[in-house]
Amino acid sequence: MGKNIRQLLNNEKGFSLIIVGISMVFLLGIVGMISDFGNIMLTRQKLINAVDSGALAGSLVLNVNQISPDIEAKAMEKVHQVCIMNGATENEVFVEIVDRTISVSATKTVTMIFLKIFGIENHQVSAQATALTGGIDSYLGIAPLSIKDQPLTYGEISSLKFGLPDSPGNFGALALAGKGASNYKNNLINGFSQEVSIGEILMTEPGNMSGPTDGIDERINKCLDGCTYDNFKPGCPKALIIPMFDNSLQGRDEIIITNFAVFFVDRAISESDEIMGYFVRMASNGTVNPSRYNSDLYSARLIK
Repeated sequence: MGKNIRQLLNNEKGFSLIIVGISMVFLLGIVGMISDFGNIMLTRQKLINAVDSGALAGSLVLNVNQISPDIEAKAMEKVHQVCIMNGATENEVFVEIVDRTISVSATKTVTMIFLKIFGIENHQVSAQATALTGGIDSYLGIAPLSIKDQPLTYGEISSLKFGLPDSPGNFGALALAGKGASNYKNNLINGFSQEVSIGEILMTEPGNMSGPTDGIDERINKCLDGCTYDNFKPGCPKALIIPMFDNSLQGRDEIIITNFAVFFVDRAISESDEIMGYFVRMASNGTVNPSRYNSDLYSARLIK
């Protein structure tokens, strides 16, 4: 046996065959390990996406005045629903709710392929996320309109751009980062390109501007989902985010933002120089303030 091996080693072709064989085994081992570790990392990333999405979705359900067992049950149901949509299974997900904070964890077992040779049959991966909800203190994309801070009823119609001035010279419009009808119309169609916050001062845009107000029709036409005020998708172009204020106005004046409100615009109930909308609630992106729960414009953020 030893003689045969020595002969094989002394033979150039035989030696090359041994080297190639050893190299193939080594390469297959590397490929196998990469496959196993790649599967672990991919599974973990999917699990992270699932718990992050689930925590955020469940947290939005908790944006109410009072947390009850029924609300907690709905939040947990939402978490499981979203986690499953993102690749987790029902028995892999655990949910814990403390006040208005929701924590979601999940564990999944990954079956090994190559590492079984070394006695490693499987590997557990896990992910955890914690989220909280609250009102939005600052928002990117407001409409260049405003409304007096007042009690509002969901589904109630309000005037956002008046046909006749609400106060001397003011029809409800705002001059955002510039005066003039063209700037007003662009912001009406696309939303203001800068973030504004509660407590910030904004300038009003006096005058009726009946023609530029038609820009709202271009915005409304961007909705292709047939949304209505009682059934619309978050982010629908017909849903306008409007700053609220409580100071008195006259001519070109300033408002101090006290809050944000959401209105679903319907031109069928408006005159040509008016913009009317239904008062609604909506979850959206923005800076979350957890102390302002049960807000009409709200969001959620991950804290872990």
